[in-house]
Amino acid sequence: MFMGEFHPTLDEKYRVAIPMKLRRAFGDDAVVNKLVITHGFDKCIMAFREQDWKEFVEKKLVPLAMADPMNRKRMRFLMGGASDCELDKQGRVVIPAHLLQYSEIKRDTTILGLYDRIEIWATEQYDQYKPDGSSMGDFARELGF
Repeated sequence: MFMGEFHPTLDEKYRVAIPMKLRRAFGDDAVVNKLVITHGFDKCIMAFREQDWKEFVEKKLVPLAMADPMNRKRMRFLMGGASDCELDKQGRVVIPAHLLQYSEIKRDTTILGLYDRIEIWATEQYDQYKPDGSSMGDFARELGF
């Protein structure tokens, strides 16, 4: 499973290094060398292993009623914005221009491992978005701590 927070920078060729801990999250025999990346929620980029992307599409997107115009919009946004991306030998992935624009990534990134996906954020965006101590206290109470 993906987990952790990392802070690589975007290079001049629009590449960002996916940390080795995330690439080896499923074991040394299952190193991630390819990701599907797309628009994420809250102005981030989501990255999935191919099998996790397929499951997300089949279980979450395909069942949506296409008679609903909002569902068609959402499908276009997520599926239309998706790209297969090979990682290079240094574990870097090229971020397409439309995703850089959407996420407002310029240089500093925050990469989060979130179980079955990775989120790539402009650090400035993530710093504004992440919860503060009081909201985490409320969440702790909801979880029974």
